[in-house]
Amino acid sequence: MKSELQITKPIADSIVKLCFDVLEFSKLYDQDTSNNPKKIFQCNDDIKEGLNWFIGSETNQEMNKNVRAYKQAVKNTLDVYKNLKISFSNKEKIISTLIDLNQHLTELEKQIK
Repeated sequence: MKSELQITKPIADSIVKLCFDVLEFSKLYDQDTSNNPKKIFQCNDDIKEGLNWFIGSETNQEMNKNVRAYKQAVKNTLDVYKNLKISFSNKEKIISTLIDLNQHLTELEKQIK
C-alpha cells in the first residue's frame, strides 16, 4: 500500500522556488526580443498553417493583410533557420523552400493589389 506524501517545510520551500523558476522562465520565454527562443518552436507551426492564413479572406484588403502577416511569419522562420547554429540534413533545403515561399507570397501580394 502506498503511503501519502508528507509535505514538509523543506519540500514546500522547494516547490515555491520551482514555481518562481517556472514563472521566470515563462516571462523570459514570452519576451518579444529579436532572438527569442520561442521563435524556434512557434515558427514551424506558423509556416505549417500555410493557406489558413489567407484562404478564408473575403476581400482583397483582408487577403492582402493576411498575406503580409504570413510573409512576416515566413521571414521570422527564415531568420531562425539562417541563424540556427545546429547542423541537420535538410537545413539548406528548408531555407531554400522558405525563400521560395516568400517570393511566391510577394508575387501573390502584387497580384492582389
